[in-house]
Amino acid sequence: MTYRIHNTVLTLRFGFFAVLAMLLTLDGGVHVLPALLAVAVHETGHILAAKLCGMQIKSVTLGALGIHMAGETASVGDFRRAVVSLAGPFANLLSFLLLLPLPRAYPAVQLTLFAFHVLPAVPLDGGTALYCLLRGTFSEKTAERTITVSSVLLALTLGTLGFSVLISTGYNFTLLFLAVYILFYLILKQRGNMC
Repeated sequence: MTYRIHNTVLTLRFGFFAVLAMLLTLDGGVHVLPALLAVAVHETGHILAAKLCGMQIKSVTLGALGIHMAGETASVGDFRRAVVSLAGPFANLLSFLLLLPLPRAYPAVQLTLFAFHVLPAVPLDGGTALYCLLRGTFSEKTAERTITVSSVLLALTLGTLGFSVLISTGYNFTLLFLAVYILFYLILKQRGNMC
């Protein structure tokens, strides 16, 4: 489904609804509302920072692997792109602090989203910000090589920890899923589209 909101095209893919349905089925909806709130806060942080940095968002796509925003970035420098990348996680951190009086699931999901998204691996926001900052300082080739190595090392570390957690708990595969997600992205990513 595609909608136009002012100058922005919003696309909702089947995978987004499939993941949402899976979450509702797996935990009975206990964490779905806190998770949707955390995602809304996160993306609002990106959008506000993009507007403040002079970027225009042309499209927002909600899919199975997350949310992708694209816009006019040619006139915006690497530092501002890094700020926009980090604005989402830091909006979650601020929201965590503001939501502490609410039931535990609400601040916990905000803090979890912050913690995952500041990791220095693409496609996470911390990895995108690091890539942009490296690209502003070094050559694009050096920046890309550095962020790829950082992403692979982090994915291997998360995979090892995730496997250990899965064995000890018998059900928690979150870290293992994140490791696979990072490696899957690295395999499929197109060169030059990280920042």
